[in-house]
Amino acid sequence: MKNRWISAVVLAAMLMALMLVPSGCFFRSPEELYQSPERSADYENLTQKIREVKGGLAQEYGVPEVDDTSVISGDNTALIQLQDMDGDGVRETAVTFFRVSGADKPQKIYFFTKGEDDTYTVSGMLEGDGSAIYKVDYVDLDGSGFKEVVVSWQMSTGAYLLGVYSLEGPMSRSRLKSANAAADSGKNGTATPQKDDLRGTELMTTAYGDYILTDIDQDTRTEVAVVRIDPSPSGSGVDVYGWKENTFQKLDSAPLSAGVVSVGRGGVEQNFINSDPNARALYVSTELSDGSHVVDVIAYQGEKLTNISLDPSTGVSREVLSRYVDLEPADVNGDGVLELPEPNPLPGQEESTALDYWLIDWYQYDGTGQRNAVCTTYHNVTDGWYLIIPDSWKNAITISRYDAISGQRAVIFYHLEGSNEPSPFLVIYKFTSQTNRANTSNRFILREEEDAVYAASFYNSSWDCGLDQTALVSAFQLIQNGWSD
Repeated sequence: MKNRWISAVVLAAMLMALMLVPSGCFFRSPEELYQSPERSADYENLTQKIREVKGGLAQEYGVPEVDDTSVISGDNTALIQLQDMDGDGVRETAVTFFRVSGADKPQKIYFFTKGEDDTYTVSGMLEGDGSAIYKVDYVDLDGSGFKEVVVSWQMSTGAYLLGVYSLEGPMSRSRLKSANAAADSGKNGTATPQKDDLRGTELMTTAYGDYILTDIDQDTRTEVAVVRIDPSPSGSGVDVYGWKENTFQKLDSAPLSAGVVSVGRGGVEQNFINSDPNARALYVSTELSDGSHVVDVIAYQGEKLTNISLDPSTGVSREVLSRYVDLEPADVNGDGVLELPEPNPLPGQEESTALDYWLIDWYQYDGTGQRNAVCTTYHNVTDGWYLIIPDSWKNAITISRYDAISGQRAVIFYHLEGSNEPSPFLVIYKFTSQTNRANTSNRFILREEEDAVYAASFYNSSWDCGLDQTALVSAFQLIQNGWSD
């Protein structure tokens, strides 16, 4: 009875509270409830300005309509991108992308900047050749606070042209005209700007295989590093462009391995080499004509851009992966500096083409260009994990796989004992089914993930492998996709 009385009191209080709330907050007509949210005035103004530009382009080029287009790759792929171009902390500029069929330069990028009156005006434009806009970046290259625009124009499948442009001039003129128009009651400053007044200044264009924005010389200003693939045997290289003596220019170049024919899967990435403090470096992945995968390490050495991985006797990087292990540079020991892999087959597996029968020696480069051994791992590419192993395992172990049970995969490690049969000393499991996960009860857990559990067990072996349970858990890692930065 008491509980029912309390419930009645609570219900009455709730009804009283609802009666006190203004009716407009809770009691609306069906038409009001299903009505679309109103668009802001500045959004309507922007879409109207975009329609006006598209209409003007259609009329200029004599086409029925102008297509909206999108950027294919990179961090900036939205149809309309809001940018803070002048570095004042406000994203006042909307960037849009069009394609005009039949135009000499069909790819158009238009910039609309919102003024003090909250209306947008056309403040800049870029034009490019090709079939698409592959990538676009906005970055302050000269340290002025105003962003330049880096555009990759896709000329055809696999062929790209990189352009760097400044819009500071047209945007400054646009701001001045907007301010004059707002101050002039006669609106004399609202005339449609001419194309030549809007067009950005081209700072450079070049064909490229890949590129990256980086402060490679660590002078606090961003540079553009361009991977150049040349059909001549020793013509490929990395060119670094940046600001010097009030001009955007090529600052330095370094050669790539002789004979490279294309950019590899990893492309160009930035990381460090081991020095005090760590110096920034570029790791460039390419392919040789014989199908070998090669990584070149590019860094500043003695204030000059240098390929520190190049073997002077061959003209090719020391980091060539011609075997069957499909691995990229990775920070396997977690020190913040990339290591490069060198696979070596396990004893008795010299002719094997399987990915899981190799040990991997990992090397780092330092500021002098010295190649230093860091650690050795066993990489189980199939199951997505690796193990940092003691030096005593080298030339002393082999492995076998056991995948007969559904939802359970196992790798068994054996110690080689001369002419005797190899003796098992460790097994590592990957369980992917809920049923088989219960089998971890007599094993210790290495890692638990959403879709898998990794566990291990030591055999009763006379050989001291150098790892106990705690050390094994610490040495066990999952293979990460992508290069570490």
